[in-house]
Amino acid sequence: MARLTIARVGSAVFVAALCSVFAAPAAAQAPTGVRRTVFASVVAKDGSPVVDLTAADFELREGGVLQSIASAKLSTMPLRVHIIVSDGGTGAFQLGVLRLMQALASRSEFALTTVLVQSERIMDFTDNVQVIGDNIQKLGKRGTGKGGNQLMDAINDAVKDLAAPGRHPVLIVLRIGNEEATTMPSAPVREALRKTGATMYVVSRTGASKAAPTYAGVSGMTAEAAQRQMDDTELADAALHLNLVLGDGSRDSGGYQQETPLTTAVPTLQRLAAEINSQYEISYSLPADVNPSDKLQLTTKLKNVTLHAPAKIPN
Repeated sequence: MARLTIARVGSAVFVAALCSVFAAPAAAQAPTGVRRTVFASVVAKDGSPVVDLTAADFELREGGVLQSIASAKLSTMPLRVHIIVSDGGTGAFQLGVLRLMQALASRSEFALTTVLVQSERIMDFTDNVQVIGDNIQKLGKRGTGKGGNQLMDAINDAVKDLAAPGRHPVLIVLRIGNEEATTMPSAPVREALRKTGATMYVVSRTGASKAAPTYAGVSGMTAEAAQRQMDDTELADAALHLNLVLGDGSRDSGGYQQETPLTTAVPTLQRLAAEINSQYEISYSLPADVNPSDKLQLTTKLKNVTLHAPAKIPN
């Protein structure tokens, strides 16, 4: 099994990848006929995953119609995980990303995008430990750029190749807030996310969702000049578009948006990794005379637990 480690020499922080190979991923079971598969997680009050449920513990409706669940089991399907880091160049999430990757390494391939003003994919999907370790180094403290962070562009680009046959896609967004104001509408980005079948998780610095957008300006304009050119309606839309993708988009996918102090980012991401590793793979078959719907309602009969399940699915 792969193991990634982070070490400190003097004041320089670097990441080393120590392993032989990644554990071989389990073979994915391809759906046949009209069988459908969704992914959901159940956590107890203390945040620990609940891992002993069966099909009888769930109830599922597609398009408002109750469906018969064929199976519910802890998923072993390989994962395709894209992590977007929008940290203002602080390096606040570097160690948390390392710990999360360590926990998911045995069944995952990873891509990394960093957002420091512009969005830049620094690593395409790979399970090569040396490549992963080298690129985690790039998530350390790296200075700041002028202008806002183009997070919406990063998400829009990430969903374009997030889906892959035989793998469950996962999108993780890590942010500190104050992203650049965007005119990119939320609806097409959320629709593209739905079509991937991905689960999206957002971990933000406390207060990030209420932070005002920044204004980078265009064509040599100052940020102040760019802000003055936006009327009140545009300003409201700029903040709304991103929040709809991060908030409603993540919930619709079966994930969530969570705010936390940066000092607790590492344990927060470790708990997230445990939840991802404990997702249920729930399969059911639509009757031949029923048209598929993109609206799903999954509930559990258990009390005092939290269920994270998609409300929108590919159809």
